[in-house]
Amino acid sequence: MRARLLLVDDHTLFRTGLRLIVEDHPDVAAISEAGSVADACAHPREDIDLVLLDIQMPGMSGLDGLRLLRQHCRKARIVLVSASVAPDAVHEAWSRGADGFLFKSASGDDILNAITLALAGQPCFPISLGGAPGAGNARPAGAPTPALTARQLDVLELLCTGKPNKVIARDLGLSENTVRVHVAAIFAQLGVNSRSAALLTAQRMGLCTPQFHDAT
Repeated sequence: MRARLLLVDDHTLFRTGLRLIVEDHPDVAAISEAGSVADACAHPREDIDLVLLDIQMPGMSGLDGLRLLRQHCRKARIVLVSASVAPDAVHEAWSRGADGFLFKSASGDDILNAITLALAGQPCFPISLGGAPGAGNARPAGAPTPALTARQLDVLELLCTGKPNKVIARDLGLSENTVRVHVAAIFAQLGVNSRSAALLTAQRMGLCTPQFHDAT
C-alpha cells in the first residue's frame, strides 16, 4: 500500500519545492500540506503515514508540536526538517522522539532515500553530529563490516563517484526505483542518511576509494 505524506512548513515556497521532490517517490500515493502544527492536527489522523515537519515555525515550533502530532497521527513516522545544521538540533529531535532529521539543504536524492528509510521503519539521522545515537552515528572502530550484497556494492561504488540515482540506474541496467531501494539499504547498513555521509563512511571502511576530479 502506498503511503500518504503530510508536509508541515509555514513557507509555501519551500513546501511547493519539497512537494515536487516527494512526488517522484514511487511509494507515495498522496501528499497533503499544512502551514502550522495546528493545521496539521486538523487532518484526519488515519490518513497520514509520514510527516515531514519543519522545526522553525511561528507560534508552535516543530519540536514543541512533535508530541501533539505523535498523539494525533499515531501510526505516522515523523521526520523533522531544519535549515540548522547544529548538532544540538539533531540531538533534540531524537530525544523528543522524532524518527529522523533532514537538512533543508539535502539533495533531492537524499530526501527521497530518507523517505524510503522512514517508510521502512528505519531511523534516518545525520551521521556523527554529536546528536542522534543509533543509526545516526558513525560506527565505532572495530565494528563489523556492513553486510552489503554484491549489487549494493556495485551501487555504492558508483555512488562514491558522485553519480545520481538516474545515472547509476542507467549504468547498471536497473530501474531508478530499484537503485533508490539499494541506496536506502546502503544508508541503513552504514548508519547514515545522506550521500556525502555514505561516501565518508564507506571510505573509512575501505569499501570505496576517494574520487578525484579534474577541475579543468
